[in-house]
Amino acid sequence: MEYTTIVVEKNKDDFISKIILNRPEASNALTGNMIGEIGHALLDANEDDSIHVVIITGRGKSFCAGVDLKYFKETVSTLWQQEEWYRWANRTIINPLAQLSKPVIAEVNGAALGGGYEMMLACDLAVAAEDAIIGDQHINFGLIGPRGSTQRTTWLLGPRRAKEVILMGKRLTGIEAEKIGLVNRAVPKNQLDRTVHEMAAQIAQKSPVAVRIAKALINRALQIDLSTSEQLEIMSAIVNATSEDFVEGMIAFNEKRKPVFKGK
Repeated sequence: MEYTTIVVEKNKDDFISKIILNRPEASNALTGNMIGEIGHALLDANEDDSIHVVIITGRGKSFCAGVDLKYFKETVSTLWQQEEWYRWANRTIINPLAQLSKPVIAEVNGAALGGGYEMMLACDLAVAAEDAIIGDQHINFGLIGPRGSTQRTTWLLGPRRAKEVILMGKRLTGIEAEKIGLVNRAVPKNQLDRTVHEMAAQIAQKSPVAVRIAKALINRALQIDLSTSEQLEIMSAIVNATSEDFVEGMIAFNEKRKPVFKGK
């Protein structure tokens, strides 16, 4: 597929796919076409066995400033259309970001607001430029974020801190976001790309089978009780033990060498 609003860079030597939102003149605000292209790129990466990790970032000064309001007003005119559009956007990009079988890292190069904030939250890891501006601005305009903002902020921060961020409509710098656990790291902008790539490369060297199972287990841990999650973890460990990567890992350990995983 030929993209017009994003750029996809695949580095198959490092097993990394990088999705770059490419509407810098509009602060990478989301349109229907852009959402569709992001969704397609995510599914493509998920189905490509040569890709183990996905990075998503923005071109220019912004990560993503949310939904393009001009596009939204021209597209949505009724409450029914609004509900359907929200559900479609969630199915197309938010849920795939969270549920992709491969880890997704948000490289927050600038403003991540509204829908951009919700995209960042849906990723597995997030690294921000120190001067990035991050926050859910919906409540400042009498709105509620419909793409997981209240829920994922609470999962990450706990209810008390989440209420501070959401109810006050805070705009946090990358440094402030790191301090409260909203992003994993905040680094100077000139170190951002290298830092994210190093993280992605480190994960990409692990067994894709084990990484996929571990990600799914961590996600499920937020939804089920500890006793059930322990049983699920045991069963998953047994399933993983049937993989070629598991055998390779054991042999490499005994031979005191670095394992070479095949994702099988």
